[in-house]
Amino acid sequence: MRGKRILFYDPDPRARRVAERALAATGSEVSSANDTDDLMVKIEANGWDLMMINYDPPLRDDPRWVARLDSLEQRWPRTKLVLHSTAPTEDYLPLMASRRFLRNIIAKNDEPLEPDELIITAEKLLREDLFGLQKYLLWGIEPYCETIRDSRLKQEYIHRVASYAQNLGCNERVVELVETIVDELVTNAIYNAPRTETGEPKYARLSRREPVLLEEHEAGELQFACDGEYIAVAQIDPFGSLTQETVVSYLNRCLVKGPDQFSDATGGAGIGLFRVFQSLSKFVINIDPGRKTEVISLIDLRMSMKRFRQAPKSFHIYIQEKPGAGSGGAGA
Repeated sequence: MRGKRILFYDPDPRARRVAERALAATGSEVSSANDTDDLMVKIEANGWDLMMINYDPPLRDDPRWVARLDSLEQRWPRTKLVLHSTAPTEDYLPLMASRRFLRNIIAKNDEPLEPDELIITAEKLLREDLFGLQKYLLWGIEPYCETIRDSRLKQEYIHRVASYAQNLGCNERVVELVETIVDELVTNAIYNAPRTETGEPKYARLSRREPVLLEEHEAGELQFACDGEYIAVAQIDPFGSLTQETVVSYLNRCLVKGPDQFSDATGGAGIGLFRVFQSLSKFVINIDPGRKTEVISLIDLRMSMKRFRQAPKSFHIYIQEKPGAGSGGAGA
């Protein structure tokens, strides 16, 4: 966006060059830091609308940086922050529970970051335009949409998306991942998302075997699409009841205790979120508190299954700011 300023840091000069070109496409003024000392100086200069910083060691292990990033929201409330890291899930999820500045983690490997992910992330944060599955797909792709109302139709929802994946030529393992994602997202839309007028969970305590027919105003939406590189599945609900703390807490509990220690019968969204998270390449949650939640799951079709299992995952939680708020919203 014109008039916006972005600070980027990665120790790899190739990554810096790719990022500078990609982020310049947003119309923003882009500056890179060459090393952590240079980064320290440039951060103190303030005036940044967005910082995108590599969070691998040694920076992640340096207490100076932990304290500095912790204080960022208070010192510069309008500055958004995105971190990129090669860390596996088990390393960064515990950090997200204790570090509130960790809302957006872009997965990184030995190659420079994907320009598309850099641009999409920067645009969402700088424009505060958070929602829409199409942002993650090639231009012109329109997702298929299904209304989610009846728990008894869950297998039909799963079959429709699985058949779509099969018709694309996806292998059996990818189809299984898609089925897992759809199963959990539909369950979440029906049992976990709906709230009463006072904001209390309406169906969450019911057994998942108990049928639920959502009222018209409670209905969710299932979207799915493919652009040749990613197959994407999204679930939207009209409640906006999910929070950053809930998501990170659920995922960490599963990570530490293991998914077998959760019971589906007791209505735990935690195991569902964990299953979804383990089945994808990129996980995006957009929240307009009290109004709307969008959960987006993307599977990278370019990866072999072995590489898919080993690759770090991008994880984004975007929270819509209230009018006139500072950076207490998305990506802070």
